[in-house]
Amino acid sequence: MTETGIRQLFEQAVDTYSDMITGLCLLRLGNRQDAEDCYQNTFLKLFKNTEMLKEDSEYLKAWLIRVAINECKNRHRFLSRNKTENLDFINLCYEEGEDRQLMESIMSLKKIYRDVIYLHYYMGYSVMELSKILKARENTVKSRLKRGRELLKEELLKRNCEEEFI
Repeated sequence: MTETGIRQLFEQAVDTYSDMITGLCLLRLGNRQDAEDCYQNTFLKLFKNTEMLKEDSEYLKAWLIRVAINECKNRHRFLSRNKTENLDFINLCYEEGEDRQLMESIMSLKKIYRDVIYLHYYMGYSVMELSKILKARENTVKSRLKRGRELLKEELLKRNCEEEFI
């Protein structure tokens, strides 16, 4: 394949998966700057690994999610060792109201629940697809989804009760 063809495939992959990778990185890291770093590293790895561009789109999508998750883990590890201030990205990304409240509630969940909730409900992945992407058994994914929904419901109810008393 020519260099122009590879470049076009890369640009198409960035256009197609950009929003998904950005959302995943924002969700895992909680601030825009760190998420942008992970986003760039994810697509830099794709640029260096041009063979991935020739793969089928679902395989490429799963590969990008896996790379993004690993980049976020590495960034989180770095941040835990180096003191930094966490910026509140939610104010920048979501309008006031239900979307923002829901995203704040999702952000309050542990990462294992946050990831499956986001990938399942926002990205539309099935349990089987999530088990492959996250390298976990299907029953584990189902349990995380169930527990994540329960925790999310508790969090939303708690937030609504607090608002009623304000």
